[in-house]
Amino acid sequence: MLYGRRVIEPQRVPHGQGPRRFILNKSFQYKYCWYMVTAVAGGAVLFLLPAYYFIVQNYDLFKSLAYDTHPYLVEHLEREVTWLKIFLSASFLFLMGVTLFLGIRMTKNLLSPLVTMERHMHQLMLGQWHIPDYHLPEEDDYRDLAMTYDYFYRALKANTETELKLLEKLSIDPQNREAYAAWKHLLAEKRARLGIREEFITNDSVVDLSEFDQKRRVS
Repeated sequence: MLYGRRVIEPQRVPHGQGPRRFILNKSFQYKYCWYMVTAVAGGAVLFLLPAYYFIVQNYDLFKSLAYDTHPYLVEHLEREVTWLKIFLSASFLFLMGVTLFLGIRMTKNLLSPLVTMERHMHQLMLGQWHIPDYHLPEEDDYRDLAMTYDYFYRALKANTETELKLLEKLSIDPQNREAYAAWKHLLAEKRARLGIREEFITNDSVVDLSEFDQKRRVS
């Protein structure tokens, strides 16, 4: 029912065959991923720099005490400082990598329904009204927008079907070839838009029939 309850059936994707393309719009995704990485990196630097400073200061103090009391501990302390530096650097790089991955994944999930809707709308603009209905995968967002678009698409399709039925009810005199050719052209165009196969009368055919009708009247 067009004007009844609007329900979008989830499109099931078989296991292992989900979309693997993460980059849908480079400029959009890279821009917002850069914002996220910059924000997280700024927060991490604000924490890591003071931590690194105090760690180095404390270990310098420990080494000076070790030289005076237990010199054999100096090597152990230096090894700990080295491992702490490696750990802090690796943690920072890992945090940036995870942030970049999550940013790309999040922006992909935001764009995927819009890209699918755009492709469906592009097919409608080309007059392909017989294409399958728009379905939004269950895990995607924009449920309200998808429902509104689906309702809009179904309403336009219903209007086209109504126009076709009204055109079919018209009775055009075949003797009036210009009007008859235009009527057949409209019928063929509406049926082709709805996926109803029929021999399509082109504009050239309409012009030829019009010229023939004019010649017949002159003669």
